[in-house]
Formats: sequence, C-alpha cells, structure tokens
Amino acid sequence: MQKIIVPTDFSSAASAALRYAHFLAEAIGCDLEVIHVHDGYGHVEDSRVKKGGIEARQAAQRSIDQFIRFSVPAKAAVAAEGPETEVTISSLETVGSPTDVLIKASQEEATCLIVMGGVGTGAVSTVTPFFGSVARTVAEQSACPVLLVPEDYKNPKMERASIAFDVVKGLRETSKGFDFLRIPLAPSMRLVHVRDSSEKGETRKEIDLMEEVLNTDFPGYPVELDLLNPGTTAFRLLDYAEEENIDLLVLGHRKRSLWKRLFLDSDIKHVMRFAVTPLLVIPISEY
Repeated sequence: MQKIIVPTDFSSAASAALRYAHFLAEAIGCDLEVIHVHDGYGHVEDSRVKKGGIEARQAAQRSIDQFIRFSVPAKAAVAAEGPETEVTISSLETVGSPTDVLIKASQEEATCLIVMGGVGTGAVSTVTPFFGSVARTVAEQSACPVLLVPEDYKNPKMERASIAFDVVKGLRETSKGFDFLRIPLAPSMRLVHVRDSSEKGETRKEIDLMEEVLNTDFPGYPVELDLLNPGTTAFRLLDYAEEENIDLLVLGHRKRSLWKRLFLDSDIKHVMRFAVTPLLVIPISEY
C-alpha cells in the first residue's frame, strides 16, 4: 500500500497539512504516516531526562497521538486502534535531522507524497527552529512530490488546479507527475505562465506550446491557458491563484527551474506565510 507522509512539529500549519493529507488519502486510497523528528528530549523539560531515552521518546509519541486525534476527522483512527477505517494512520517518532529523515523517507518506494506545512509556529525543538526552512529544503531535494499547505488552511478541496510552467518540456513532465492526484480528484485544469520581459523568448515559448498541443495528444484532458504579464514570478502566481480561486498550484522542480526562479528574489518564509493556496512541488528531470 502506498502512503502519504506528514511531518509534524505540532503547529497549526502541521495540523492543516494532516487534514489535507487525510482528504487526499481518502480520495486516492492510500495510508498516512505521521512523523515527528525531534532532538531526543521529546519536549520534556526535566533536565534529568536522558537524550533519546525511553521517557523522552514516550513523551514524543504521546504528543503525536494527541496531535492526530486533534487534527483528523473523528472517523479516522490510529493504526491498530479502534474500528477499521478507510484511511489507516500510523506514526513514527525519531531522533535526528528533519530534512535528512524526510528526504530519506521520500526515496522509499511506498512513499507517493509528502504533505507538510509551509511555515510552522508550534512548539519546535532545537533541531527544528524554523519549520519553513525545513519545508523548502525538503521540497527542493525530495524524490517524491511535496505538497506545502498554508498555515490554518481550513477546508481541503481540489476543484480547480493550475500547473505553472516556464517551458513546454517541463510542463509535460509536471503534468504527468500530477496524474496520480488529477485523475482520481478530477479538478478543472488550467495552465499558467508568467511571461518573460523578453518578447522574442516569449514568442518562442508560446509557439512551442501551440505545436505541442496541435501535433500531439498533450495534455490529454480539457484545460485552459492563462498567460500573466511580466513581473515578480512568486507574487504574480500567488495573486493569480487567489484571484482565480485556484485550489492547488502545481510546480515542476529541477535545479534551474521555475521553483528557483519563483523564490529567487523573494523571501521564502514571507511568501509561504501569506500564501492562501497550497503548492504542489513535483520533481522533474533536467533538460
């Protein structure tokens, strides 16, 4: 059974991520695994507690169990507890580096998605002082798609999704990588591109897209195209997503990708803190 991984720092952002992940798990038929990576003290304030000791780890596990009960719908249950449910939720507490643990987990064959809060504001350990920086690093290095959920995101839904792209080749691969959510959830689809200030370069990109559509079966589903005026890419896309009531903004990530361009001249924590639209980052190959 494939699984969605949800890291938690017990913040409101992590709680919103777990609710969103539960919504997706129900839709696509997979399990959930909630992971808390901590510094070995499990948020126990007693100075006599041994790092990585049983008391600290039990405290961390109790916090995870409480977090799950608080965050997910009442009908869901932790694995091996209560009646059977459509979504099985397991949990894991572990000592170490959050980014190392999550990137390793992303490489597991069973992991189809990581869903995490873009910014954390809860009780974090000394290992995770800035959950937002962890989210960015994981999104950049993960082997599987990563969905970043805004803090206090209330009602998970996916009625309107938009794939942001820079060039056609990356768009094709990003679109294919989104199929595992697009097909079962069947949102209304859009493609969005922020025009470059170079008129010649933009004309070439638009011709490439038209040729791709006319000469192949791409994208293989009904879609609308939105071309945005030049500007700071991050804010153009986020404003667009809010104005057009986009439920999910999808981005392909490579080393020199739209993801890098998106945040090249923006403060990542500032952008994520004020974004109202979830972002799905899909790893794609170099081109």
